[in-house]
Amino acid sequence: MSLSAREKRTLDGIADRLYTEDPLLAESLSSFATGAVTAEPLPARRSPFPAVLIPVAVLAAIMAIMALVLPPISGTQADLAPVSHTLTRG
Repeated sequence: MSLSAREKRTLDGIADRLYTEDPLLAESLSSFATGAVTAEPLPARRSPFPAVLIPVAVLAAIMAIMALVLPPISGTQADLAPVSHTLTRG
């Protein structure tokens, strides 16, 4: 990817100011600009599958157990025996 003319002029201006303000730093930095510029391939990214799946599975199991155990404890489960309401006269 090449630079536009404006970007090249901007970089040349920065280089000129650096040479006038700090020639030693400019000289030491110019030694890095020798040779061809190559791109280094990034290592393949690992899938976060095991790292994410295990905590999610544990949390789902805890929530399922809580859903089964907590309603009878809290009294929110309906009575299983039918209740008959009879009116007495008298």
